[in-house]
Amino acid sequence: MEIRTTGRPRETNARIIPRPETARHPHKKATNKLGKGHIAGRRLLSALKIIGKLGSFVLLVVFMLSVFVYAYTSDKFNLRTITFHGCKEVDSRHLESIVRQNFPANILRIDLSRLKNQLEKEPWVKRVEIRRILPSGLIIYVQERTPAAIIEFHSELMLADRDGIMLDRYDPKYGRLDVPVFKGLLGEDAENYRLYQEENSARVRQGLEMLSEIESGSPEEARKISEVDISDRENLKVLLVDDTAEVLLGEKDYLKRFHTLMENMKQYRDLKEQYMEIESIDLRFDGNIIYRPRRTSAGHKSKT
Repeated sequence: MEIRTTGRPRETNARIIPRPETARHPHKKATNKLGKGHIAGRRLLSALKIIGKLGSFVLLVVFMLSVFVYAYTSDKFNLRTITFHGCKEVDSRHLESIVRQNFPANILRIDLSRLKNQLEKEPWVKRVEIRRILPSGLIIYVQERTPAAIIEFHSELMLADRDGIMLDRYDPKYGRLDVPVFKGLLGEDAENYRLYQEENSARVRQGLEMLSEIESGSPEEARKISEVDISDRENLKVLLVDDTAEVLLGEKDYLKRFHTLMENMKQYRDLKEQYMEIESIDLRFDGNIIYRPRRTSAGHKSKT
């Protein structure tokens, strides 16, 4: 029995072409490997830059701390010289003792704001400016208060400035102060006076404003005032030189009212001869002067 088969002719020059998916796959894998390596390199470079910057910052901090510790602990920055400018009445040695006894020796550790406040508590010191001079010096500029009023406490005379700050006992060494004596302040002595500083300052300022107003119109008339009573801020009173009668000026129009009295001094002298002594002269009523004799309760009223 014969079995015959018939097959296709063999192609000796046949070319095998792979499928498209098979041909592209190796090339794609190579590309991904190259991209991942490039990204990893960039990340490493960025990390190294960050580490470098961080290291530089740490070194800078360490350096600054070293300088800081050295400056705040080294003897080279200890206070050696204090130079004062503007001290005339205030004792610069006393101010220097305040600095050295109450503040650190290292010049960089001195709180200049606190030192300024401390020095300005001294009676004669109105304002100070302080500068550090490295490595070991301070320069302190002092603005002193100027005496402007004489205050009487139980027959003791004290000096005060225009803000009513008590300075010292009155003494000829401070020069001639041609101003009236102020009475009627709160406090039995200088220490108690400071307990009522705000009110006393207001009274002194008002009294000085009254004198300034009168002097602006007539300096000669202002020099006739020897005492000022500021116990009642709504009614300031003055005494004339070589006279005992209280002159009541109220709280305003001081120049106008005082000038009215000066224009009627002849009338006042005539009344003094008649009544021997006048207790008070009230100028608070416009167009009128009220004289009150000391020995009678009735007042003598005179229109001007």
